[in-house]
Amino acid sequence: MKKKIIKTISGAMAAAIILSGCNSAQLKIDSEDEEAVEDSGEADSENESDEESTNESEEASTKETEDEETEAKESDADSSADASDAASDADEESDSAKKDNDNDSKKKTDESEFEDITDYDSTVMLDGEELTEDELSDIQDFLNQHENNGFVATSYRTPDKANWNEVFYGGAGIENCDFPDEALDAYLDAIGKDFVEYDLIALSGDDVRSYVESKTGITDFDISLLGGFTYIEEYDILFDQVSDTNHVNIVCEEGIRRDDLIQVLVYGEMQMVGELGAYRRISLIETGDSDNPYMFYSNRELWEDYADSVIEASVYGTDETITCATSGTAYGPDIAIIEDNAVEDIIYPRLSDINLSDFNDVKEIAFCDVNGDDLTDMVLILSDGDDTVAVVCDAYEYYEGYIEYSQGSSAVTIWLSDNVKKLTADNVIEYILNHQDEYNEL
Repeated sequence: MKKKIIKTISGAMAAAIILSGCNSAQLKIDSEDEEAVEDSGEADSENESDEESTNESEEASTKETEDEETEAKESDADSSADASDAASDADEESDSAKKDNDNDSKKKTDESEFEDITDYDSTVMLDGEELTEDELSDIQDFLNQHENNGFVATSYRTPDKANWNEVFYGGAGIENCDFPDEALDAYLDAIGKDFVEYDLIALSGDDVRSYVESKTGITDFDISLLGGFTYIEEYDILFDQVSDTNHVNIVCEEGIRRDDLIQVLVYGEMQMVGELGAYRRISLIETGDSDNPYMFYSNRELWEDYADSVIEASVYGTDETITCATSGTAYGPDIAIIEDNAVEDIIYPRLSDINLSDFNDVKEIAFCDVNGDDLTDMVLILSDGDDTVAVVCDAYEYYEGYIEYSQGSSAVTIWLSDNVKKLTADNVIEYILNHQDEYNEL
């Protein structure tokens, strides 16, 4: 089964700034033109008042008149150019305003497309009519169908927040579309390969958009949200390769109906009861269509059920915190990173030379890039009631853009115990940062 991994949460937000300017060079030229016109007017007045001028001065006056006419034409041309520039600037400002309005409209649509009708943050079911065993069995069969099961494996407050890579992993039951050799060649070029290594998934954009609409009601689905696929826009085809599956057979334990809203409590057949995130509450909308009886609305991991503690972990050097849930096991504590009431990642601290089975009391959790690789590592302070140890789970890039955590190092834990007098998260981080070369050698 594909392992869920996340990118570390501490990061910087980028702000886009649109700069607007004025045509200062044009303003300067216009000013000079006005001065030239004024000078020319003064010269004309002097020439007209001089009645005793010679033929030579008449010729000069005639020449000046011709120059004046030339300057007037140039001035008219400049005025026309200025008007054209002003119109162009106005068009650009209008286009810019239109784009801003379009972006604002899109943001508003994204934010308000679906309402939270399921009381998502609650840990209990809604009040409603209890489902019968037959109804639970029918919904269980529906959720275990290949085309629907991807919506079981991802958490989402509303359907537009689903992890679409999980939903479509393995193809979501959609048949591969026909594609020309040129499309496949373009895909292989895009991923830098000469041949297909695993099972090829090839989904047409139309099939994907139609599928999303039928399963969620979302129209005009944005193909770019499927970042795990390679999209060949010229042919409107998404390609991927898989060698495993994220399919999870689930059991519906109980459920309710409120009008056309269905909520069911489910757990995975292969999951251990007591595992963080073992239970989920899935909300569906009845459609009345026998061929497509339900649409997906939300999927909430009930991670709180088996959490021993919830810790707001500090991000070193900032005011940020990251919500973490801990659960003790026979091998040591499991640490879940929680985001929007979803288990984004589970870290398993385990040391080869130190038995952590009794160190399930998690005193502190902190995040910091302790080894200078620009990835945020996890620092744990654990206790067995008598002794305290520090475990550092280094973050590393599992593959491009995705982060995993190590299980820790016995050598690092021993080194910290020998050198840090009082084992707190801040003391451990500061000691490592001050001895980073020695830490990296370990």
